[in-house]
Amino acid sequence: MFTNARMKKKPVFMIIPMIDIIFFLLVFFMMNSLQTIAQKALSMQLPQAQSASAPVQMPIILTVDAEGHITLDNKPVTIDEASGMMKKHMSENANAAVILQADKQTAHGQVVAVMDMLKSAGVKRLAIAAQQKG
Repeated sequence: MFTNARMKKKPVFMIIPMIDIIFFLLVFFMMNSLQTIAQKALSMQLPQAQSASAPVQMPIILTVDAEGHITLDNKPVTIDEASGMMKKHMSENANAAVILQADKQTAHGQVVAVMDMLKSAGVKRLAIAAQQKG
């Protein structure tokens, strides 16, 4: 007499859309991993050209901590040592980029002295690192 409407209809488990989503995710992650891995399948020697450009180099990171200590590529140095190293590096590559990471508690005069040292060393491309608000 009293039949439950639920009992009449069996639940249907749709597996085809789930398989589609899993394959989509698999392809997505495979394509992303291919972009991050350097392709070195073939060893070859590239031809030389007079007008060939040098590969893009990583920027030099110069850090000034809250106490005013300077590190250049994770090596502690004085401002005079950093000046000598920067002059040498800039003579080798005049277009090298430098990123200045100064702690927000660092004295303003110390940051200005480091920026002046970089300018006198011949640095043309200087970026100051900052964190995004939010």
